[in-house]
Order: sequence, then C-alpha cells, then structure tokens
Amino acid sequence: MKKTRYSVTRFIVLLLAIAFSSDVKAQVDPTDSLPGDPGAIYVYTYQNMKFGAFTQGASGGTVVIASNGTRSVTGTVVALNLGITYYQAIFEVEAPPGSLISITNGADATLTGSNGGSITLRIGSSDPGSPFNTTVSPPSTTTVNIGGTITVGNSSAAPPGAYSGTFSVTFNQE
Repeated sequence: MKKTRYSVTRFIVLLLAIAFSSDVKAQVDPTDSLPGDPGAIYVYTYQNMKFGAFTQGASGGTVVIASNGTRSVTGTVVALNLGITYYQAIFEVEAPPGSLISITNGADATLTGSNGGSITLRIGSSDPGSPFNTTVSPPSTTTVNIGGTITVGNSSAAPPGAYSGTFSVTFNQE
C-alpha cells in the first residue's frame, strides 16, 4: 500500500480594531512525490479559510466556518456584516481514480496577537468526509472543503490586533 503525506501549513489571522477579520492561509510542500509519478497525489490550495468580521463581546466565544462555507458564532461573539467575506478552505486533490485519501487534522493551533493575547484554531471536518475515493483522472481534481473554529476570549485575553500561527492538515494516499 503506497502512502504519501502532505502537510498544509501556514496561516495568518488578522483582527481589526474592534471588528475581527480572520484569514487563514495554507500552502503545500509537494516533496514526497517524484515529478511525473503516475501514482502520486498532489494537493493544491485553491482557497484559504477566512472568518470574516466579528466582535468578541463581553466574554468571547467561537466563530465556526463549516466545510460548506456557512458561518456561525457562539457566546457573546457577534458576527458583523462589514463587507468582509468569510469562507472555508478549499483544496484540490489530484490522484489516480480510485485512490483512497484520508485527511488527518493537526493539533489545535495557538494564534498569538500583535497586541498580546491569543486565540485558538481547531481545524474542522471536511467535505467529502475522510476517507474518500477519487473518481476523476488527472489532471482533473477532487475538491475538498475544510472548515474550522476559532475560540476567542474577552478583550483582555484577545485584544484586537493581528494574530498569526500555523496549522497542519495531512492528506494520506492509501
């Protein structure tokens, strides 16, 4: 059984003054496969995750971006409609038809703020769910949507500012 692994890392979350706007970016390091390997898996970042604009309120809570791109909030977090978009991460997986691909989320990521404080990012579920079989032949790709949740404390724990950190998602070809 051939197993190939790719880690998707690197993201930046921006928090603006009172309104928060979060953008999660990822990139792939395709060094595990040889160029032209007909059984190889290639993962391309199509769209980075973004949490849109929100404010944490008195005690904070969570902002959830589902794998279908919908947004919800909990606690005293208030979603704001300031024209700042929000969406799930989208990856394109290129692999031979019938390949079984599983997705492993890395550990929760701590995002540290430019004005102190921190927030936590947990990578969510995927669509299609893991594991899944590819059904198209390269160069066609299978689209994989992945959501996430950020946990935001009150303004003392997570003061407005720019937050950054890294996360990992691994695509395994089995």
